Amino acid sequence: MYKYGFTNYFEGILHFTGHDVVQVGQWTNVYVSFEIDNLEILPEGLNEPSALVVYDGNGELQEIIAHDEGVDCEYKFTDKEKEQINEYLLHIDLKHENEE
Repeated sequence: MYKYGFTNYFEGILHFTGHDVVQVGQWTNVYVSFEIDNLEILPEGLNEPSALVVYDGNGELQEIIAHDEGVDCEYKFTDKEKEQINEYLLHIDLKHENEE
């Protein structure tokens, strides 16, 4: 993760702890919680990182947004972190979960 302007850069190894699927109109929002395995102390300004993953009505990935304490934050995910999140979500049947 890195802060806008590439400050506080680090490459996190994410350990996923859960997710919630929320349908908002045509959009499917997936809130993903995780811990960062290779980081003992979070950088200043990052307290409880998580992710919001947005899919369109066709199930196509649109965006992966970094959250802190449940809201958008100044951090962004690196490409490798996005790959980890995407790989985690590929193993989940989002359409089935959304119907429950």
